[in-house]
Amino acid sequence: MKAEAYRECYDAIAAIWRDEGGETLDDVALMATINSVLANRFEAFFWTGFYRVRGGRLVVGPYIGTVGCLQIEFGKGVVGTCGAKRETIIVSDVNAFPGHIACDSRSTSEICVPVFDRDRQLVAVFDVDSDRLDAFDEDDRAGLEKIVALFAE
Repeated sequence: MKAEAYRECYDAIAAIWRDEGGETLDDVALMATINSVLANRFEAFFWTGFYRVRGGRLVVGPYIGTVGCLQIEFGKGVVGTCGAKRETIIVSDVNAFPGHIACDSRSTSEICVPVFDRDRQLVAVFDVDSDRLDAFDEDDRAGLEKIVALFAE
């Protein structure tokens, strides 16, 4: 069921991007579109947003949710670790993650997905938090990785 929801979201995002002239727009427009579609589709998503690579650190970009941390160093917290390792990280209980950065204390689980451009350069980390424990699984990983792959097209 969740996998089908991700397929529908991917199709919606790709159609919006195609029909609205996305190839003439910048990454911020695609980030905002992804946030909107996903935040409105998945009830468990408490915070949905991007941290953009800027000057050797990750700086908050478009997001939906409570106020996020404004900047995160590579290797720090779940977002920074994802950026440093350049691989998706699923955390079922953020309180058990060493060095977790609590931007909002209500967040209890998290998934972070690296975002690459056409040249395989890291441009952002996509971060989704939930106020539910163990909210993310392999369906989320597969669905979100496919969606952020749109940045490489």
